[in-house]
Amino acid sequence: MTTDHLHALLDRYCNLDRLGDDGRRYRTHTRLVRIETGIIRRIPGALRDLGLTGSAPVLLVCDANTRAVAAEDLLARFNEANVAATLVELQPREGHVDLLCDDDLVSRLAQATQQRGAGHLLAVGSGTLNDAAKAAAHELGIQCSVLATAPSMNGFTSGIAAVLSKGVKTTRTSAAPAAVFADPVILAESPYRMIASGLGDLYSKPVSNADWNLSAALLGTLHSDIVMEIVNAGAALLDGVAPRLPSRDPDAVARLTAALMLSGLGMQAAGSSGPASGGEHLISHYIDMTAHAFGETHDFHGCQVAVGTVVTSTLYHELLAIDPSRISIDPLVEAHLDWPAKQALIEARFGPLAPAVIEHARRSWCSRDDLRARIKSLVARWDHITEAVQRTLRAPDDLEQELRSAGCPTRFGEIGVHRDRARRAILHCPDIRARYTILHLAVELQRLEAFADEYVQA
Repeated sequence: MTTDHLHALLDRYCNLDRLGDDGRRYRTHTRLVRIETGIIRRIPGALRDLGLTGSAPVLLVCDANTRAVAAEDLLARFNEANVAATLVELQPREGHVDLLCDDDLVSRLAQATQQRGAGHLLAVGSGTLNDAAKAAAHELGIQCSVLATAPSMNGFTSGIAAVLSKGVKTTRTSAAPAAVFADPVILAESPYRMIASGLGDLYSKPVSNADWNLSAALLGTLHSDIVMEIVNAGAALLDGVAPRLPSRDPDAVARLTAALMLSGLGMQAAGSSGPASGGEHLISHYIDMTAHAFGETHDFHGCQVAVGTVVTSTLYHELLAIDPSRISIDPLVEAHLDWPAKQALIEARFGPLAPAVIEHARRSWCSRDDLRARIKSLVARWDHITEAVQRTLRAPDDLEQELRSAGCPTRFGEIGVHRDRARRAILHCPDIRARYTILHLAVELQRLEAFADEYVQA
């Protein structure tokens, strides 16, 4: 696919303002996405044309790696174009090797922005730097843009930032980037694990979309054909891409990147990460938060998501095989924990992280009366609900095979997570986010524990 074709597709969903059949307006605020070789030299002019430059300098936000890869070159291009710009290289917290997007990093970046009198933030990097820049820009009430240096995740164009807050990985409203730039040559030269991570993030969509459909069908939460149109446009770009990535094929990398951008635009239009983040992301977030809290291992976000995708697609496969006439409601309601018991369980499971987790779990917990009504609805509307989730689902074996063709991990051991921790990730992660997923349904049907035990032993 040519660059022009990719840009035409991306332009269709930038600056979106469309009225849905539900009477809601679906908007995106990103004005420009460009994926092309040599893009760095065109960024200063593009930002100027968009009215994003002026007397206040553009602040390039980088780390040591992305400074060498692109930020120094980009700063020189701003100087050549007589566009005011300066640079900040973010450093890990004392005692840490890697940057971590947490409240501290966002605060430090906001302070640096104010100290330099910057009027626009331009992240040069991928997940951590992008999230920090969006969160800081939102806090300061200014706009931001990004030069992606690795196709590692789908958050470049989203209006949310993933921030570790009080030990819990949270998503918060942030400044959607005004413009996003990427050079396929730079992207293709990024560490391959980051490329595989991007594919892993996108291959979660069959199950995250199923979770979105499940929540809408069972709980009446938001669902949108407009958002699904954007998501499906990105998914269509991935046909045949996975096996071409290990050779760093530039066209495959460009298509992957465009699909990541479209996924983020879908989140913008939805006003949440719901269309792109389901139970598989909760597993990844659990791995992240326990890694940072207890010094355990973790991997790139999308690699963890890929592992979670195989877990949740397998869980869907098992639950869809249930005969709804055999679901006995009274024992399920009786086994459902009241809130004091649920809170005590969370405290036992999460230790020092419990206070922050409880904030999220309280919002997703339901009473026994509400659970009874929910399961009655599930049984009565089984065919409708299962048809809704199966619109996007794919067989777990097919997903795993395609991920493996790209060298993406699909099992906990491949991301350094041992069996006991893997079991905890599956069992405990539903409590860390107030978003209904197949994991939550499995808890309510009293099936998650047996599934987790069997899965980690396989």
